Amino acid sequence: MTTIRPTDPGASVAAPVEHSRQTSLLGRIRWIGVTGVVVAVLLSIAGVLLVLSPENEGTAAAAFGVVFMTAPVALARRWPILAVSIASGAAIVNGLLADDIVRCGAALPALLYICFAIGARASVRFPGQQGFSWFRPILGLAVAFVSVVAQGVWDPALGSDFYPFGGGLVLLAWGAGLGWAALDGRRRGRATTFS
Repeated sequence: MTTIRPTDPGASVAAPVEHSRQTSLLGRIRWIGVTGVVVAVLLSIAGVLLVLSPENEGTAAAAFGVVFMTAPVALARRWPILAVSIASGAAIVNGLLADDIVRCGAALPALLYICFAIGARASVRFPGQQGFSWFRPILGLAVAFVSVVAQGVWDPALGSDFYPFGGGLVLLAWGAGLGWAALDGRRRGRATTFS
């Protein structure tokens, strides 16, 4: 942190100002998460190619819309609730605007990645520890289920049997994220104990 000294001799208070060290594009990508950015780009490309495929007969607007279902993966590491909200909102809007286009090939893996991040960002506590709230993980899971329903309703490749399968995959990814958070918490707890 840098302290800025006042240039006016009459001013007596110095204001602390925090400067970010992540000023380069590569530094910002590292801060957001390289894996998430790479997966978001790959899934976005796959989604656009899927929508614009000859069998799908999608428009450029539909291809642009599918990017909003896949690009939030880049936000999942830092802001998983925001990422799942954007992806679910995009699933609803895409379904309302173009309901006859297959997008699940890219949108469902993106949703599963985000669900894992929701679980992994939960600060899992062990018995006797204070401070854990289930609000954010449950909120993220509920919003993810909205996306599953929207994809099931408007994606022609998915039938009525998709709901238990899609919901189960979302629960599995979310639970794997919770497990990751628990293991990471235990690992960090041991590291502080032995230091």
